Amino acid sequence: MEFQTTKRDLEKVFTHIQSQVAEANLPDEDSVNRLVRLARKMHQLADEDWMDEAEDFSHLAGQLLNAVKKRDVEGCVMLVESLDDAQAFCHRTFRD
Repeated sequence: MEFQTTKRDLEKVFTHIQSQVAEANLPDEDSVNRLVRLARKMHQLADEDWMDEAEDFSHLAGQLLNAVKKRDVEGCVMLVESLDDAQAFCHRTFRD
């Protein structure tokens, strides 16, 4: 149950961040902090089969937070694209 709640919350905040970046805006720091916390939690809940992918996603989320703090819009766009790719790969590879 905790996994499903974490996953749902993670997808919701990530979708919000994607919409901000799609409009060429810097994501708000509160949302990115939430993304980082949820990504770390997801990594802790991860099955051994996809733990590495969850760790990669968590690492990218941390880099996104650094880019937001530096007000690097271009870096944020690239990192959100990388996060989207990482999420798509993980879902394509490990979803039941």
